[in-house]
Amino acid sequence: MESQIGDLILATDISQQNEYLSMFRSHLDRGDLCLEDANHRHFILQCVAPEISHVGDIEKKYHLGVSPLCDRQTETIANIQIGFMTYLVEPLFAEWARFSNTRLSQTMLGHLGLNKASWKGVQREQSGGGEDADPAFEEMDSDILPQEPRLS
Repeated sequence: MESQIGDLILATDISQQNEYLSMFRSHLDRGDLCLEDANHRHFILQCVAPEISHVGDIEKKYHLGVSPLCDRQTETIANIQIGFMTYLVEPLFAEWARFSNTRLSQTMLGHLGLNKASWKGVQREQSGGGEDADPAFEEMDSDILPQEPRLS
């Protein structure tokens, strides 16, 4: 069963990838993709978010527990982005910075922090100005960043 679910997920990723890649190429060919435009940022997010939700749909279909961030009924784009950065990107970037403590590594971590803060602002707005929906997102922030002196 797990193998079949894995095959379904991979098949979905491949089928959607070509469609989004084609749309992305078209934007690049026209030179009209601008990440300062909210609609264009939404387009980029649509390349990823439906796949995450589809994983949850398959898990529900087979009466499995829905993976974190994969439930389209309860998750928002902001939650998905923050979770993705917290649990996947941030640990990878932190270990890369530990391996290669360069200006580029520090810049990557800095931009990640700014991006994450921006999504947390969106998350607060969506929840009516309260605290972040998941306090676990805060746990890793201070622990994950490298403690070595930053290069200038």
